[in-house]
Amino acid sequence: MKRIAILGARGQLGSLLHQSLKNWPEYEILALSRKRGPGYLHFDARTDDWKRLGKVDVFINVAGIIRESKNEAFFEVHTELLRTLIENRHGIGNPRILHVSVLGSNDDSGSAFLNSKAKGEAIVLKQNDALVLRPSLLCLPNNLLVQKMILLLDISRYLGNRALLPATFPQHKIQPVMPQDVLEAIERAVQVDALPMKTLDLVGPEPISFGELMNLAAKLRNQRLIPIEIPKNLVDIVTRNFISVWFPEILDYEQFKLLFKDNVGDSSHLQNWLGREPLSSTEFWISAFSKPD
Repeated sequence: MKRIAILGARGQLGSLLHQSLKNWPEYEILALSRKRGPGYLHFDARTDDWKRLGKVDVFINVAGIIRESKNEAFFEVHTELLRTLIENRHGIGNPRILHVSVLGSNDDSGSAFLNSKAKGEAIVLKQNDALVLRPSLLCLPNNLLVQKMILLLDISRYLGNRALLPATFPQHKIQPVMPQDVLEAIERAVQVDALPMKTLDLVGPEPISFGELMNLAAKLRNQRLIPIEIPKNLVDIVTRNFISVWFPEILDYEQFKLLFKDNVGDSSHLQNWLGREPLSSTEFWISAFSKPD
């Protein structure tokens, strides 16, 4: 029986991966979590003895944060955690490492989020029998982008349906990926005898701009929308010094910086890996933005 450890098993992607792999009778799953709970192995990767995990055949890291807090920083979670994993790899049987990062990670980025992701990737890429998977925005129910788009529409109602937007924001594109494709890509990486590549970008077949998403959301929610572009440098100052300080639930500064980077890729790599075309995200957006009955 192949023993598979999942770090970050309580997160959105981690919980889906946990449930999916549990359906394979030939796998024993170690769902690692710092919080105690049925079905999870209580384990703190930063302080616990890794040898208590025993021999592991595949170690999957899906741990990550989208916002820093007093207890967790990007560099600690996305970089130092990978260093700790590598330092303890031998003690758990030299497992295959599957590390889920993010599309667009960049060591030279002005974003601490993307920078920390890139530094973590660099640690993994030096290892043998290791794969870095870089998913684009995951089409998960009520994801952060869906929440922000709906919040934007709600705020615009109080402004006569005017949406105040930073200049160029509507033109930037993302290329979302369906979670089913990400799960299948990871499962295939668990199963193959040898990994044929060191990195794999996970993107869907359809790039879409923020402006197109905003218009789709307004149409589905029967709302007229009047976009008004404001100079980006002005919005930058307000977001950094006011909104992210006093109203981070609306938009924090790290999230703001990510809105001005195209996050697209070549879906043919995922298609070759899966042996089929990646799934379309069109129906997801229609469902996500439609008002409940």
